[in-house]
Amino acid sequence: MKKKRYTGIVIGCGRIGATFDIDSGLLKPASHAAAFATNPRTTLAALVDSDPIQLKRAGEYYNVTTYADARECLKALMPDIVALATPPGTHEEMLTLALELHIPAIICEKPLSDTLESGERMVAQAALSDSVVVLNHQRRFLPLYKNAKERIAAGELGDIQQATAYYTNGLLNNATHTLDALQFLLDDTAVWTIGVQNEHNTAAPFGTNIDGLVGYKKGTVAVLQSFDTNSYGVHDLQILGTNGALIIRQQGFRFEWVPVREGVTFSGVKELDWMSAQTQTDPRSMMEGTIAHAVECLDGTVESQSTPEDGYRTMQILDALVRSAAEGGKRVII
Repeated sequence: MKKKRYTGIVIGCGRIGATFDIDSGLLKPASHAAAFATNPRTTLAALVDSDPIQLKRAGEYYNVTTYADARECLKALMPDIVALATPPGTHEEMLTLALELHIPAIICEKPLSDTLESGERMVAQAALSDSVVVLNHQRRFLPLYKNAKERIAAGELGDIQQATAYYTNGLLNNATHTLDALQFLLDDTAVWTIGVQNEHNTAAPFGTNIDGLVGYKKGTVAVLQSFDTNSYGVHDLQILGTNGALIIRQQGFRFEWVPVREGVTFSGVKELDWMSAQTQTDPRSMMEGTIAHAVECLDGTVESQSTPEDGYRTMQILDALVRSAAEGGKRVII
């Protein structure tokens, strides 16, 4: 039986919405528009943006209908999926519109919103709707991350003691992925934070760069460190358990599973056995998994694995880190 082909539109024609595929070297598809256009189960039906120059550029590249007004576009086309790729402060308004028109699936860019109050309202609205809402924390849809979550849950690393995470390009930008990935992999909830301003790192598209500690309910403590993206980008994670370690490098495309062995360097002290490390690599588009997941949700084969609730919990950590840094590193309970 032939499977249904779903129509999709993108609201917001910035980089993640449409133009990453025009002028970046990222693995493609690198934007929502390109992911809709290349997925065999979806069709890119239209693009929306209030900036006429940006809209014209994207419309010509993808050769699709364009609209300056989101409501007009949604009412005219009634797509199966809408991707909200507008600034965080507009997400609530756009989600409200899509839910009002009963769009079956809604992909919302991260972070969920720009304030906790707004994010809380979005969670409540989505809970009352039959629409599927998928927050674009992309690593949740990558095979290596999904496999790692299962292996950690099965106890392969033992009890998780510590994690160290590195991010670039802003706490409210890339660190949203970092902190969400930790919650996803650890299947745990953050309960406190300590944050300090990174004074020498000023590269951030919106907001700030903060280093800090994040404590989780099961006892794990994560160290979060910001690095200057003007030097190079980094998105590395190191998770240490009583039975071994997981090292994630290369922007999340390289996983190293390192077991423990009896001490060789120091007698009587066990150590990580780097010579026996298992390495997995899987470079792929970050965007194609998001669209594919939305399709699976519409097919009814899965439920959203990146919900507004997940996004709100990540926002709570971000907010707590900002508040802690503003108070000179005071411990903040989430």
